Amino acid sequence: MKDHIIIHCSATPYDREVTAADIDRWHRSQGWLGNGYHYVIRRDGIIESKANGDRCRPVDKPGAHVGGCGAGWNKRAIGIVLAGGMDLEMENPSDNYTHEQYNALYWLIGGLRAVFNIGKECIMGHRDLIELTDSSPKACPSFDVKKWMERIGLTPAPI
Repeated sequence: MKDHIIIHCSATPYDREVTAADIDRWHRSQGWLGNGYHYVIRRDGIIESKANGDRCRPVDKPGAHVGGCGAGWNKRAIGIVLAGGMDLEMENPSDNYTHEQYNALYWLIGGLRAVFNIGKECIMGHRDLIELTDSSPKACPSFDVKKWMERIGLTPAPI
């Protein structure tokens, strides 16, 4: 059962278009079975998913996006990745997401929370899960998910 939503970045600069097919190719080059994320949010706000015929992990299958955080997390967590998250020089994390991406993320989280009854306390950035599990630090997704949720007034899942 999916009980968490983990937000990631593609670790690319804002001027690079990234699709689910790109991530699928990157992950396969690492020897994985394909794109480890359930959803990809492109720069223009388009949400890619397996349900839409895109090269993503089906939401009813375990992802491959938080393996370093310990056993079981990929089975229980839905992985969403936003295209971007690095500066142009690829040296520093950057909250360079578009308004369209943040809008898509808001609506996607709302839909997933309604379907899976996921509480807002179970939505976090990859870096938050890393901190929770004492894994190797990362800046992913390059913004503070909890502060973003507070700022937009994300409310508890409907019952």
